[in-house]
Amino acid sequence: MVRKKQELSRKTLSGLEEQMRLYPKIPRLKAEALVTAELSREHDVNWWIKGSRKKSEPPLEALMRKENNKAYQYYDQLEKDIDSTMSGLAPELQKLVKECFWGENSYYDWGTIGAVYMGVGVGQAYSIRYKILELFALHRGVLF
Repeated sequence: MVRKKQELSRKTLSGLEEQMRLYPKIPRLKAEALVTAELSREHDVNWWIKGSRKKSEPPLEALMRKENNKAYQYYDQLEKDIDSTMSGLAPELQKLVKECFWGENSYYDWGTIGAVYMGVGVGQAYSIRYKILELFALHRGVLF
């Protein structure tokens, strides 16, 4: 039995593209997630009793904070998924993604990207976008 190929909806494609565009901001978002978790962590109510708080080794404590922080885990996994997607693309597509998703011309629409960077029409530019986001969807687990 041959399985029908799953299609990505416009809404899903838009969400995937937004996730890809977050890539340069991920280190800051991960740091913010750790700081926010640290600030919102419960305070030791017995702070006035000397030695009431157990101290663990700093690297171990930092690792535990990262493992228990859902926002940090989300951004960390997103970064890994984008990295693996980029490594699966041809070098010319990697250059295109870096320039058009994260570069100074990231505000261009795909019709303009197709004309300026690839010398193709609007339909073919969106087809290339679809292939890039389809590979990303496979890494994110959105598409099987």
